[in-house]
Amino acid sequence: MLISFDERFVEYGLLVHDGGSSSVIISFCPWCGTRLPDSRRDRWFDELEALGIDPGDDEIPIEYRDGRWLQS
Repeated sequence: MLISFDERFVEYGLLVHDGGSSSVIISFCPWCGTRLPDSRRDRWFDELEALGIDPGDDEIPIEYRDGRWLQS
């Protein structure tokens, strides 16, 4: 695989093949140059904060572990 997709944040990335799970976030398709959707990362953290949830310490609600939170 060359491209990763994180449905929580709607982020595409180029995988870093170093044995880990790292990727470099991209904003444009590397083949055609089309702009990719804007990341929802900041909104995800803002919504968890509004719920009083610290993603570093608290359990993440199941609907926030994938793209379901975007449909509400």
